[in-house]
Amino acid sequence: MPELPEVETVVRGLNAQAKGRTIRTIPHIAEHLRKRDTELRTLAGDTFVNFDRRGKYIIAELASGRQLLIHLRMSGQILFIDNRERRQSHDHFVSTFTTGSDKLIFRDTRKFGIMEFLRETNNEGFRKLGIEATAITPTILANLLSVSSRPIKALLLDQSALAGLGNIYADESLYLSRIHPLRPCNQVQDTEIADLASSIRKVLDSAIKKMGTTFDSYSGVNGNPGEYSRYLRVYNQEGNSCSRCGEIIVKIRAVGRGTHLCPGCQQLKPVRRRKRVR
Repeated sequence: MPELPEVETVVRGLNAQAKGRTIRTIPHIAEHLRKRDTELRTLAGDTFVNFDRRGKYIIAELASGRQLLIHLRMSGQILFIDNRERRQSHDHFVSTFTTGSDKLIFRDTRKFGIMEFLRETNNEGFRKLGIEATAITPTILANLLSVSSRPIKALLLDQSALAGLGNIYADESLYLSRIHPLRPCNQVQDTEIADLASSIRKVLDSAIKKMGTTFDSYSGVNGNPGEYSRYLRVYNQEGNSCSRCGEIIVKIRAVGRGTHLCPGCQQLKPVRRRKRVR
């Protein structure tokens, strides 16, 4: 699933290529998108004013005052292609513009992606998003950890606690801070918390600069893959040697997810519980 850096890359691409442009026609909306929001066709004639990101969601601000919410989920892509190109079987939304010779498409092989107008009565998950992962501080992270005994990776993946972080960058952040993914939250020490908050911001910033990570379907709006996969230290690196200690990177099952770690650098050892930061 595209995470914060990938979604941020798409948002920047949308602002560069669609901001200020008016939708002329909508030649195609797939049935599953129409059923989710019957008003998507009313986008015709509206203008994109701005694009923003909240967690893993894309928010399109429209001249009509409405907000269009997009979530790429597992395999969604937003692409700009030439008007002359034929629609592919997995292109579930197509729109043309009053200017230019390109069209915007929402391509999604698994059909899990979301495109709908944001209303008071829908998308509870969006409204419950926690603090942006890029804005995390040691104090905020300490308070999140102190009230929970669940594995720390579970908290990092909880979008109501920390918005935008996913499997790839959770593994990378925990590796940088030498914390085992199964360590109970309330056993992480203050110095480790400071390291983890810094690592989260560092990893996300670096990944954004490299336009995210591509393993399968993710790409920027022009179809270019992300380049951060070349810089991953543990994620998808099982069987390779740790660049820090030489131990072999392993993949385990943790909190229901494939999880990568270095058994040398990230040891699971009991420590005393911390008190809540006030």
